[in-house]
Amino acid sequence: MICSKCGEQHQRKRQKYCCACHAAYMREWRKTHFMSPEQRTKDAARKYANVYKRRGRLVPQPCDCGVNDVEMHHSDYQRPLDVQWMCRPCHLDLHRHA
Repeated sequence: MICSKCGEQHQRKRQKYCCACHAAYMREWRKTHFMSPEQRTKDAARKYANVYKRRGRLVPQPCDCGVNDVEMHHSDYQRPLDVQWMCRPCHLDLHRHA
């Protein structure tokens, strides 16, 4: 894909901006669109867990279906390090039926 803003090649399927251009857009957008307290809590939990993941203290585990390409699911955002590792299809299925 080609970024609509900078014209560089990027790997974000079905996205019109590359990561750098999207981040710049979001920094500007956030100045006028504030998060609700619930959104702040969720954002803080995700950031906290990602720091632990980068440091190697939170290690991804295969999904229950056996797939190794996983993402974090928080069932309780008050406990940011208590995550369930799920593949994208299982994660979307969980939220569809919740």
